[in-house]
Amino acid sequence: MIIIFSILFFASFSATKVNGQGVNFTDCGSGNVREVRVKPCSGDPCIIKLGSTVEVEADFEAPINANSLSEVIKGVVRGRELPFPETRKDPCSGYIVPSCPIRKGQQYLFKASFEVKPFYPAIPIKVKYSLTDPSGRLVMCVQVNAKIHDPNPTPKNSKNQRRNRTKSKRPAISESN
Repeated sequence: MIIIFSILFFASFSATKVNGQGVNFTDCGSGNVREVRVKPCSGDPCIIKLGSTVEVEADFEAPINANSLSEVIKGVVRGRELPFPETRKDPCSGYIVPSCPIRKGQQYLFKASFEVKPFYPAIPIKVKYSLTDPSGRLVMCVQVNAKIHDPNPTPKNSKNQRRNRTKSKRPAISESN
């Protein structure tokens, strides 16, 4: 019976994975993360376009028991951790497979997505994902190198160029009278 359950669990576990690219990551927790996938991602760093939605998955082994979890996403820029300005949902409501409660030593799949807002700066960044229990103990933590890319950049001097073009189109005033 246990063997049948294990086969069914791992079959359903792998069937729920999206076809994201396995990425290089830093485990910033207890070394319990097995693999991280990001979609879309084509290299290291992951190139993330402004205005897009990014899907992230992580396979991990639970280091502790937990009945509920909190998700924290931060951007690390020049060594400073800055929270992503969006409301996160409870990871236990559909983002953890199998679902909560989390049991120490069991394998889990964490799935999430987030929008890269159009107003984010186009810069290199490290994205830090973590899951904690209600007392703040880490369940999982990963950090991925990324670069936020603006697919439609505006030239830096476009206003000045427009102003100069407008001035040059004005007819010259002659002083001949």
